[in-house]
Amino acid sequence: AILNTAAQKNTLVVLPTGLGKTHIAIALSALRMPLGRILVMAPTKPLVAQHMKTFSEYFMPYESLSLLSGKTPPEKRLESWKSSQMIFSTPQTVKNDIISGRANLADFSLVVFDEAHRAVGDYAYVFLAKSYLQQSSIAKILALTASPGSDEDYIRQVCSNLFVDAVELRERSSADVAPY
Repeated sequence: AILNTAAQKNTLVVLPTGLGKTHIAIALSALRMPLGRILVMAPTKPLVAQHMKTFSEYFMPYESLSLLSGKTPPEKRLESWKSSQMIFSTPQTVKNDIISGRANLADFSLVVFDEAHRAVGDYAYVFLAKSYLQQSSIAKILALTASPGSDEDYIRQVCSNLFVDAVELRERSSADVAPY
């Protein structure tokens, strides 16, 4: 049900840790890949590496996946932006590469914002969502979080900043989750 919504609309998925947010991103990536490339972002290098490892179990060849961080030399990042089918990166690296002209998101059919609750104020996600929608005519946004916060205005701000059209929220006790 969540994947169906995400395939149709820019979606914020709120699920507790371990209930499949990454696998929803993998399934949506498989649906969107024929349309263009995929960008998956997370706020820390270990989380980015974890996503790339999990995605690599489903997408081959491994060489078509690139992990980018500030420690990746700019020339190597430029090559990855040109040739990789899937890019896994921290948002700060992507923002810096867009500003410097190394990256353009025009041919990306999906951008995944993990830990989406950070998309407020000056955090790079805010800039990146806006840039993505300006650059890509095939844009789809999937925002993921386990902890959106309890303040309704804050959650509305996150949704606004990431151009979210739908929110899919489940808890461990939700009727379509509890049996599993």
